[in-house]
Amino acid sequence: KSSKIVEDTIRVPISRLDQLIDAIGEAVIAQSMITADQVVKNSTSQSLQTKLSQANLIMRQIQELSMSLRMVSIKSTFQKMARLVRDLSKKSGKKVDFFMDGEDTEIDKSVVENIGDPLIHMIRNSMDHGIEMPQERIEKNKSEIAKITLRAYNKAGNVFIEISDDGRGLN
Repeated sequence: KSSKIVEDTIRVPISRLDQLIDAIGEAVIAQSMITADQVVKNSTSQSLQTKLSQANLIMRQIQELSMSLRMVSIKSTFQKMARLVRDLSKKSGKKVDFFMDGEDTEIDKSVVENIGDPLIHMIRNSMDHGIEMPQERIEKNKSEIAKITLRAYNKAGNVFIEISDDGRGLN
């Protein structure tokens, strides 16, 4: 028997999430104003400084948590691309292995919704214009089976999505 961890979920309108995130942003600004106030800065009260430090820590945790509320995995979008490659491969007669890396990378929900069409276009471009027919690949001393890789990763606070293939065309 395998034990699965089931996570409870609740649907919340995006507008409410945005309001919460905005309110937390305002609270962070207010917290910064208090911390930067000369009266507070010049205070010699160790108790006040300890409480401010604790409040700053809690506020930072709340801010990070609130920002993560809109984050979703890019996995479902990547899986759609895998189906697209499989369908195009059958339709065109081209043999293609599709590889995914980093499908658990999380990005903002609105970005996931907007990135699907551009990814479809790039995958189609790769299949239609980059990947050669099996016989042509063999003549060029390439494997009969082409490779397309879709990769997502975080770097320096940004999310990168890369598509690569081993067909002809742009390097």
